[in-house]
Amino acid sequence: MKLSKKNILFILSIIASIVCTWLFIRNIDWLLLKNALRDANYWFIIPTLILTLLVYVIRAIRWRGLLSHIKSISVINLLSVTSIGFMANNILPARVGEVLRPFILTKKENIKFSTSFATVIVERIFDMLGLIIFTVVVIALLPHPSDTHHNTFAQASASHVSAVKESIIPSLKKWTEIFAAVGVLTVAGIFFVVMKPDFFKKILSNLCSFLPHKLRDKVLGLYESFIYGLKILEDKKQTVWILVLSLFIWFLGGAEIYLLGFSFHMHLPFVGACLVAVCLALAVALPQAPGYIGVFHIAVLKSLHIFGIETTAAQSYAIVLWAISIFPSTIMGFLFLWREGIAFREVVKLEEEIAEGKLEELEGVTRDIK
Repeated sequence: MKLSKKNILFILSIIASIVCTWLFIRNIDWLLLKNALRDANYWFIIPTLILTLLVYVIRAIRWRGLLSHIKSISVINLLSVTSIGFMANNILPARVGEVLRPFILTKKENIKFSTSFATVIVERIFDMLGLIIFTVVVIALLPHPSDTHHNTFAQASASHVSAVKESIIPSLKKWTEIFAAVGVLTVAGIFFVVMKPDFFKKILSNLCSFLPHKLRDKVLGLYESFIYGLKILEDKKQTVWILVLSLFIWFLGGAEIYLLGFSFHMHLPFVGACLVAVCLALAVALPQAPGYIGVFHIAVLKSLHIFGIETTAAQSYAIVLWAISIFPSTIMGFLFLWREGIAFREVVKLEEEIAEGKLEELEGVTRDIK
């Protein structure tokens, strides 16, 4: 039996989640875990949940800015599309939500799909830039182990993990310059493309010269739509605003993790919570089963260990944080799906077409969504 690329990737993703889940649960003391969950102060879930939902609103506002040179769209409509996309990412494979969003936007707002998709790519570029800047700042603010006896960070950490901190934190600090360099090169590359689109189109055309004429035209057409999506960068004020919103999204992620720590009586410094947010963002970007099961949990567990958080507390915390991250956004996505009058079976149909790469058929499927 010949496995398709889709099936191979899906199998590998499931294996990754199974392995991470096993690593997470293998040392669980179920009685201690039960007691930790029972003794948690769940009142802190309310502000954490508010921040979690606020992130989606900020994402919708940022997407509105990216689309401003194409069409003015209300925040509530973009919040609807964004929520549906994240819901699809939570329960369907292949990160279908990233392609589903521009298709729904195309249906709702009559925007060319390739242009809409280009704004989603630009959005992800700003996510990456924001994460790079955020990571550089967080790592720079992490105190060096040699100074730990002078600050609250040390007091918040258990003495038996000092050896772990001494080996990990200096290693992280060594990566600061690399992250900064990647950020600078990425920004420079994007602005070069914006300033010299014809030059890069010529390079792309030469690279695609061996392709069939029809496919070559399609690639160049996507490039032109992508450039159109990038034109927002010509507006310096808007670009700065979008970057600020991107940084604010990551800041809110750190604030969520910090606030939820009080539920489990964890003395986690805010910069530590931000580092956990960075580790989590990098982990969920990897191929894995829908819902980020296993990978999410082990990323939180291991990053909390850096700051001396005891295993049972970290495990119970990871389980609750995962639930807050997945269930509210999934429910909100289904509510907006109902608001848009789209049947879930149509979303599943789109996922199948996206996984097979049938873009022309997808255009037709999107137009047919009732």
